[in-house]
Amino acid sequence: MKVVFIVPMFNAAPHIKELVESLQKQTNPNWEAVLIDDMSNDDTIFMANYCTGNDSRFKVITNKEKKWALKNVVVNARNVNDGDIVAVLDGDDSICNEKTVQLILNEYQDEEVDTVWTAHKWDINDINISKDFPNGMNINPYEYPWITSHLKTFRSELIHQIHDDNFKDMYGDWFKRGYDQALYLPLLYLSKKRKFINEVCYLYRINSNSMKHREWKEQDQLNTVKLVRARGFIK
Repeated sequence: MKVVFIVPMFNAAPHIKELVESLQKQTNPNWEAVLIDDMSNDDTIFMANYCTGNDSRFKVITNKEKKWALKNVVVNARNVNDGDIVAVLDGDDSICNEKTVQLILNEYQDEEVDTVWTAHKWDINDINISKDFPNGMNINPYEYPWITSHLKTFRSELIHQIHDDNFKDMYGDWFKRGYDQALYLPLLYLSKKRKFINEVCYLYRINSNSMKHREWKEQDQLNTVKLVRARGFIK
């Protein structure tokens, strides 16, 4: 069993070195990473290839069409071998705990556990909104505040049980913004057993190069979240 980091990237060139090094510093070597350049217009693909070098644990993909983060994650997660663990890492963020892979794999030794998330920190003030569900599996994640932000992980088999309609808007288009909840709420809903690691493992970068025109993007994100939560899980 290994952790496979799925990393959608868009204009993430300034942060790729830190991201790659944060994975290479992991004390447990049982991990791989898939870095996907989603048609960036900066040096993202150059930096990804340069920083990963000859490290065979990294696979770098260049998209020929714009897919946005959610579709990139779902499509590539479905290619992960059964028995392995998918972890979602944004291209402008990084892992900030060298024990992250070990901590995650420890939790998945319990065969019933199929979703695990960790505490995180923002780059500007170390805030963390991730927490455990107070009543475990008795809570419907669609009806509870968002507390499963970063680092999001799940067993690879789980993603195959989710219909694509859960990831699309009312017009049948894949969500472009608000993908965190669009991705993880259905996974949590299907989960047999959820676990929270109360150790900071993920650095979330608020001031991102890929987040120009933040106001309209945040409104688009809110619209996605409202729709996903209102309709619940689609079978």
